[in-house]
Amino acid sequence: FGCIALSSVDIPEGTKIISDKCFYGCSSLASVTIPNSVTDIGAYAFKNCSSLASMTIGNNIKNIEKGRS
Repeated sequence: FGCIALSSVDIPEGTKIISDKCFYGCSSLASVTIPNSVTDIGAYAFKNCSSLASMTIGNNIKNIEKGRS
């Protein structure tokens, strides 16, 4: 949450859920790799990641939470 120096993330295999607001405000985050083990991505997990240019997503995602307005 708010890690302004984080530039890339390779989420480890075996991770099942990316929680709500997990990378919220990580403004330098440019690339993310999400493995096949991840099934759920929480609301606002990547909100305000203004540098995000590349995301590789595994093929087992079942639910991406939509944030409330």
